[in-house]
Amino acid sequence: MSRKTLTAVNPANDQVLGEHEMLDDAGLAEKMNQAREGYAEFRHLPVADRQRRLTALADLIDQHQREMAEIIAHEMGKPFHQGIAETQISSAIVRFYADNLESLLKPQPRQVEGAQKAEIVHDPMGAVLGVMPWNYPLYQVVRFAAPNLAGGNVCLLKHASNVPGCAKFITKLFHDAGFKEGTFTWLPIGSDKVEGIIHDPLVCGVTLTGSEDAGRAVAKIAGEAIKPSVLELGGIDPLIVLDDADVDKAVELAVNGRFDNTGQSCAASKRLIVERPMLERFTEKLIDRVQKMRIGDPMDGDTEIGPMSRKDLRDDLHDQVQRAIKHGAQLETGGEVLDRPGAWYAPTVLTNVAPGNPAFDEELFGPVASVIVADDAEHAIELANNCRYGLGGTVVGQDVKRAEQVARRLEVGMSFVNRPTTPFAELPFGGVKESGYGREQSEYGFGAFLNVRTVYIAE
Repeated sequence: MSRKTLTAVNPANDQVLGEHEMLDDAGLAEKMNQAREGYAEFRHLPVADRQRRLTALADLIDQHQREMAEIIAHEMGKPFHQGIAETQISSAIVRFYADNLESLLKPQPRQVEGAQKAEIVHDPMGAVLGVMPWNYPLYQVVRFAAPNLAGGNVCLLKHASNVPGCAKFITKLFHDAGFKEGTFTWLPIGSDKVEGIIHDPLVCGVTLTGSEDAGRAVAKIAGEAIKPSVLELGGIDPLIVLDDADVDKAVELAVNGRFDNTGQSCAASKRLIVERPMLERFTEKLIDRVQKMRIGDPMDGDTEIGPMSRKDLRDDLHDQVQRAIKHGAQLETGGEVLDRPGAWYAPTVLTNVAPGNPAFDEELFGPVASVIVADDAEHAIELANNCRYGLGGTVVGQDVKRAEQVARRLEVGMSFVNRPTTPFAELPFGGVKESGYGREQSEYGFGAFLNVRTVYIAE
């Protein structure tokens, strides 16, 4: 019986890009044994050697920006220039841990009664399994792998099944930087193998970025195994437009926040909550701007909207839009499957959206903006927090102090003023409520899967 394969299909034209053989049980067991051997060696690698390898990885990502962005464009449809931006934040994250590793690992002394010495240290614990999505195929991997490799853990990657070429190229970058097989290991497997891997004694924890259902399943398994997990799940992030906002700036921020990556981001500005005095001008300009968005070949530098990553996800999105309209939303533009090969969907604006409508309550993972009217700032905050998710949120206004006060009241993990939710290596990334738990990036993304050890020496 032949082995199963992962098939990469270009969502812009339905062309098969290639097939990658999946691991059978024997192959998976061999990879896990390599990881055991890799950890036994890597955990003792001097900090300076880890730093050098991280720096080499960041350099390689920078050197291979175009190749990486091209593979991303072909496998999941991201516009090429946006793929370049993904490589840039990825290398920045790796450099952050390379540059700050000594301070992150430095023992923290404590003055404790009866001790001649007391300190807190961080020790590696084993292998971390990363269950990663397709929408940011490099960034998501780097976000979990860089801090864990910095801390002395080894990494196991279970990547999304539709981006095997990305997984293969990313693995080569890590290996070329010195994180060899067994230290950074791609596992081309199905989701059915995840439970067994989590229960493996080598695995000290699991991190997942994906849907709430996947998060619940992984968290349950990790809980049964008594192992920590970090989850970054869905989001219906609000972007609040206050009544003193510059309307043109507000529209551009809304378009960038909602339609980047063809709207396929957990932290996209999916609900545009607009104070009533701004509603007519904002909506008119938003519709005009969206109607003029350039839809086309992801490799074209002028393209703003590429295909969605898969046809089934495109069809699910269209169903949500149709249900939203049936529940009272007004379709202003878009709302249709484009008649061409691939997974294309027209950029869409819905108005008259309110609580109880699918476009308010559900995550629409694609190029659809929902415009919601608020009576005033207080009402906008109420609408923003009327959500089971809590990933990020943005407030747009010219009175920055007032906008900050509103932003601080959002029930989210990340609040931004006059900028859509944006990843920075120096800032933690993560959410609250059903958007998950735990943080990645910055010093807060370091140590989730390390042993925080107390060392006490009596007088």
